[in-house]
Amino acid sequence: MSQRSGRVDSRRTDTRERAVTVALELFARQGYTATSLREIAERLGVTKAALYFHFRTKEEILTAILRGYLDGVTTLVEAAEGPDELIRGFAAHQRQWGIDLVLLVWQNYTEIQDLPIGAEIRQTMRSLVDTLAPAGADPAQRLRVRIALSTFQIAAVTALVEDDDDEASLREAALGLSLELLRGADPGTREGTTTEA
Repeated sequence: MSQRSGRVDSRRTDTRERAVTVALELFARQGYTATSLREIAERLGVTKAALYFHFRTKEEILTAILRGYLDGVTTLVEAAEGPDELIRGFAAHQRQWGIDLVLLVWQNYTEIQDLPIGAEIRQTMRSLVDTLAPAGADPAQRLRVRIALSTFQIAAVTALVEDDDDEASLREAALGLSLELLRGADPGTREGTTTEA
């Protein structure tokens, strides 16, 4: 490959990645339906035609965003050597994607669930839950796993809306709570012991 060809490929990849980043922010802040391809192109500083080179529709951009996230979750599930490692990896993955992904999914769930990527989200998250609480686990354990996984999104939203909460402290608290829930501990007690009434 020539040096010139390498630079062109690099610019194409960079534009695609920047488009995903910009679209994630706009979809999270304005909503998927309210955001146009024109707005995304303007924020990128490119023409709509240049954006079409990478993505023909908003759905393609949304799918690229969510597939990037889901690929990371799948990698975690396949590579983790135990529940604690998987939860810690999931916490880091959530932190890497940030509040915009949480807002995107929460605020646009109706649109997302009807798209093909919606089925992929459900399957990937089911796989994550099944890894932490295999089929046949009692309903309370499976619910603890789901709550444990949701603490990271709750911490991100809390950090966004509460001025006095330190984001790093909230993330650390979410991880601690998730690990307690995963181990079957009663949250707020030490080492899985419950308080006597």
